[in-house]
Amino acid sequence: MSSDNPCTLTLPDGTHYDLSPLSSSSADYVSQVGDVSYKLNVCRAVVSELWKIDDPENVAGFISRTGGDFSLGQVNSTLLLSPSTSEPMMYLSHGSPCPLDSQSAASTAIRFICSPSDFHAGKPVLVAALPPGDPANYCQFFFEWSTHVACPTNPKAEMQKAHYYIAFFAIFLIAFLTWFFGHTLYNRFYLKRRGLAQFPLPSFTLPKLSAGSIRNPFTRAEPTRPRFGFGRRSRAGYANVRADEGYDEEDGFAGRFSLEDDEDAEDLTGEGLQVGANAALGEETDAWRGAGAGAAGGVGRATNGTTVGGGGGHGSGKPKLGAHQGLVDI
Repeated sequence: MSSDNPCTLTLPDGTHYDLSPLSSSSADYVSQVGDVSYKLNVCRAVVSELWKIDDPENVAGFISRTGGDFSLGQVNSTLLLSPSTSEPMMYLSHGSPCPLDSQSAASTAIRFICSPSDFHAGKPVLVAALPPGDPANYCQFFFEWSTHVACPTNPKAEMQKAHYYIAFFAIFLIAFLTWFFGHTLYNRFYLKRRGLAQFPLPSFTLPKLSAGSIRNPFTRAEPTRPRFGFGRRSRAGYANVRADEGYDEEDGFAGRFSLEDDEDAEDLTGEGLQVGANAALGEETDAWRGAGAGAAGGVGRATNGTTVGGGGGHGSGKPKLGAHQGLVDI
């Protein structure tokens, strides 16, 4: 193990610890236990004001007591590896004389725990103190300090990884340059290309866009309305209807709307029925007139011996009747 720089520790396998970021020049770290405040600093002397204490420039931690401040140990920038947990530790020694044994000096051990979730510097926590009993007689102190600063790094492993990346990049660059210059020489001397055509450069072709294919994203599309058969019928349905070749529009309309058809229809509904009725009535009238004329001739011969109406005088077998003679005879 080596520690060339203060407050650092480097293991033979390359694992490196650096606790120098915990050194604070603005304030001390405080561990509060009841009414007693334990103030510490890392790799430097405390910045708090001291009272009745020996060698205050080298005090790395202290507590305040009734007779004066009590030093927990002097500044130490050497880190050691914990034999049980393989974590960095710091020992502070040569503190104030112990209350129960003036021949012994106070000492402190701080174990730093790697805590990646603690992004702040953390603070020390008192986990044990000796001798047991009255806190005023404590002389040996044990702290634990969880912080992300205590997490190890491995510069050698990182350097080896960087070497792998550099070697890979160098191989890739050599392969690319070989391919590029090989293609260039082939295009120049074998295909007789010149200018940019001799270099194996990729060509990009942009797709052609027409103005009609570009849609304005800010144009609001009108919603379609359902049609249920009410309202006006659209005329667009007859727009694609075409007449056959040689088709005369006037002849078509004349065939659909002919005056002869109208006259035939009127004959069927009006005049035709009237003619039929008049013909039937005429037949009945002629029959009735014939019967009346025969009766009138018989009466004339019986009375006067001559034929009435001039029919017999002319020697004719059929009497000549007037338009209303039948009715007069009756």
